[in-house]
Amino acid sequence: MSPLELVDPRTNPYLSGRFAPVHREIDAGDLTVEGTLPAELTGAYVRNGPNPKFPPLGSYTYPMEGDGMLHGVWLDGGRPRYRNRWVETRGLAAEERAGKALFGGLMTPAFVDPSVLGPDPDPGWPIKLDAFINIVRHAGRYLALEEGTPPYEVTDGLETVGRYDFAGGLPAGMCAHPKVDPRTGDMVLFRYDVEEPFLSWAAVGADGRVSRPARPIQPVDRGYMVHDCAITEHSLVLFLGPAVFDLAAMSAGGPLLQWKPDLGMRVAVVPRVGEGDIRWIESETFWVWHLANAYEDGGTIVVDFPAFNTLGFLDPHTPVSGAYTRAVLDPAAGTLERAVLHDGITEFPRVDDRRVGRRHRYVTVGAASGPARTAGEHDVLCRVDLETGAWDSFDTGAVIGEVVFAPRPGGTDELDGWYVTFGTSLDDGHSWLYVWDAETFPGPPRARVHIPQRVPNGLHGNWFAAG
Repeated sequence: MSPLELVDPRTNPYLSGRFAPVHREIDAGDLTVEGTLPAELTGAYVRNGPNPKFPPLGSYTYPMEGDGMLHGVWLDGGRPRYRNRWVETRGLAAEERAGKALFGGLMTPAFVDPSVLGPDPDPGWPIKLDAFINIVRHAGRYLALEEGTPPYEVTDGLETVGRYDFAGGLPAGMCAHPKVDPRTGDMVLFRYDVEEPFLSWAAVGADGRVSRPARPIQPVDRGYMVHDCAITEHSLVLFLGPAVFDLAAMSAGGPLLQWKPDLGMRVAVVPRVGEGDIRWIESETFWVWHLANAYEDGGTIVVDFPAFNTLGFLDPHTPVSGAYTRAVLDPAAGTLERAVLHDGITEFPRVDDRRVGRRHRYVTVGAASGPARTAGEHDVLCRVDLETGAWDSFDTGAVIGEVVFAPRPGGTDELDGWYVTFGTSLDDGHSWLYVWDAETFPGPPRARVHIPQRVPNGLHGNWFAAG
């Protein structure tokens, strides 16, 4: 393999502008607030995202790689403070010792000399474990997540504790998008791999112990990239789009991940309890990154998600189109019926987490106001009312991240609370924490908290209520 060159940020839009990494870890209190923060909104909003510490080597594929950086704002009695920290993985520590990137990109892997990685390197070689996609709290632990690798535990102040494998119960790792059943407290998760078993699932109880050890999902004859999942009261639902891994191509110096549209879409409906058969549904090709939610409706399963015609970075010659979609799965008949709820590209769908796996009414998503935005940037917050079909939107004048719902303490309604996210103003490049009253949306935010440094465009976060 030829030596890899450093990626020039001037030629990669995901290393410049609002995506450009920041290099300071700071703490700041007494932040400026425009408007009024709700006194009852007490806790922390923490978001993860790729933030390469060193110039990437060979290639840089957003949103599939980059050192994890956590950004958090803590709210207590209307007084906000901010902190950001890198997730200090073993791979990042090795690069810090070397003073440069050691690992190649996803599309240009570099076979790093294991001797420079230390006595206990992260799994995943030759790809670096980058815990940059999500952060969740379960059974009192905060876990920074990547795909298919062990998470990294961090403190409630975002300091890295180390790799976490659930007391040896999940040594191979987990996905970036587990789902927590709000009634049982179980965290349902999956994992994909480039080798057998290519796809497996497990569950962790509310006490943090593995309650259902990892077991294969069959038949799966190759490694598929499966980014997200959904759960219902009785099932785990996984969409296997035609993004597949090719180890032979990688060994010959080609890309590890490839788009194979002739494979179509396969959906697995996996029983969460007992030893029932996995039901498979086949459909025409489409792609889905994130699933808003799923629930059972008689003998069918309803799933909401933004759907795409292709996976853009693997299929650069096909124009990307999308639509917010509702799919009705009939596991017994083996059918999938899709209905378009709203035309246009949207992303980062979220529901009230207390509705996960059960019927929901509202979903928030991000959209772009025009074609001038870089792919992956959203400046319009949208909300769909699935009972009335209403599609409300608010043009923020900023590039916003994934919007999460923070419920009012003691409240039960899906609109009794606030929408929270980071955003970077289009006019001056300053970053803010935005807070909307869910009940008065699509009105303007009731408060914006000024962040003392730019928060780069990132991926997933959550609201962690105090107590």
